[in-house]
Amino acid sequence: MSISDQFDKFYENIKLTPDQREDAKTKYTGVCKKLHSHYYENVEYDGRTKLLIGSYGKGTNIRPPRDVDVIFIMPPEKFDDYNDNKANPQAQLLQDIKKILSEKYSTSEKPKAWGKVVLVTFTDGTHNVEVLPAWEKEDGTFIIPNSEDGGSWENWDPR
Repeated sequence: MSISDQFDKFYENIKLTPDQREDAKTKYTGVCKKLHSHYYENVEYDGRTKLLIGSYGKGTNIRPPRDVDVIFIMPPEKFDDYNDNKANPQAQLLQDIKKILSEKYSTSEKPKAWGKVVLVTFTDGTHNVEVLPAWEKEDGTFIIPNSEDGGSWENWDPR
């Protein structure tokens, strides 16, 4: 067997199956739709308020399925609502996201919020979804929360 054949076989063994890809898409879409319906009440979800990052954003995801990292793009007008909260607005944002997702995902493990993200863990042992709420700036970078050490806003360029 040639090296090329061996590599092809190796790749077939590690790439996600169609069912695994669909599972990931169903889960991250469900999470983002739930947040979208809360924060963009009168706007139909079309996927523009999410950005896949991590291995799914780069197209490097492999088996076994793990988590899908996604940015949920917050409405610009909501930044001041959170920033005006003097007691760790970043933690408040993550707790609000957690509460919203808990409404839909009560049969999975309760969503968990820490650091910069909210994690939705599914009991089926496949994909989990890590949500990073963020505000997109005009230059395409993001303002993201960091709830640790009293909280801060960070600028980040995942692209």
